[in-house]
Amino acid sequence: MNYMNPFFLKVSKSLFYFKYKFNQMLRNFFNVDQKTNIGNRKIILPPGHLLSMYISLYEEYDKFLPKIIKNIKQNESIIDIGANVGDTLFRLINSNLNPNYYCIEADDYFFGYLKKNKELLDLNLQNKIVLIKELVGSNLIGNLSQSTTGTKSLVESNTGIKSKTLDEIIIDYKIENIKLIKVDCDGYDYNVVFSAINEIKKNKPDLFFEHMILNEKGYKGYAELIEELFKIGYSNWTVLNNYGSIIFENKSYTDFLRLIKSDIKNKIVLDVYCKWKNKNNKF
Repeated sequence: MNYMNPFFLKVSKSLFYFKYKFNQMLRNFFNVDQKTNIGNRKIILPPGHLLSMYISLYEEYDKFLPKIIKNIKQNESIIDIGANVGDTLFRLINSNLNPNYYCIEADDYFFGYLKKNKELLDLNLQNKIVLIKELVGSNLIGNLSQSTTGTKSLVESNTGIKSKTLDEIIIDYKIENIKLIKVDCDGYDYNVVFSAINEIKKNKPDLFFEHMILNEKGYKGYAELIEELFKIGYSNWTVLNNYGSIIFENKSYTDFLRLIKSDIKNKIVLDVYCKWKNKNNKF
């Protein structure tokens, strides 16, 4: 295997960042959308969105979930909370056209792009995708930050958008046979997952969520969530870094806690995938 000289690697990365930032500045100034490929499909991105950079720099970025949904069947469902502009959706449909997809996004700006990108798909596929504009969670209220680079976080206050629990949304939209719930809500994932606790206890879908601690409330929230999931029977844990590389997979609850506790100290953002342990699961 050939390895690039560290000096030239550093120079190459510096040139890439300079070129990317320059093009990003031009796109923002002239308000020009980006178009990039996800598999064999084109997706439209806002001018300042960083997805195109992540795709270029991180080979494994957002490629884990497409591998684990290949066996999901017709009339089964996937819920994508924090769907953003639809980039995860596009990766998932490239992997499996069978499921019904429910994409939930609270932000007006990103929801507009999510809608545009759905309209790029053929009509048969569009009919399998439901877009839902809601802030998901239990007793959350506030406004979303103003970032346009690809992620927004909730700023809690006494006024603003009011949340709806995922359990309520599942009932409202008559979502059935849920096999995967994916959450990416910048520090509020514990709240979002807890808001679907009735569905989780009843049907035990696979879960994928971001472990991102913003404050003491979040620290306690994630700790309580992980303990509750373990009690329900979620005992197979896979952890990825924020760029898609697997740190470990199919580990025990004890091993998972050990890693989480060490990374809490370093404030590392992790993605967590867990499965309920049933009689057919070898782990």
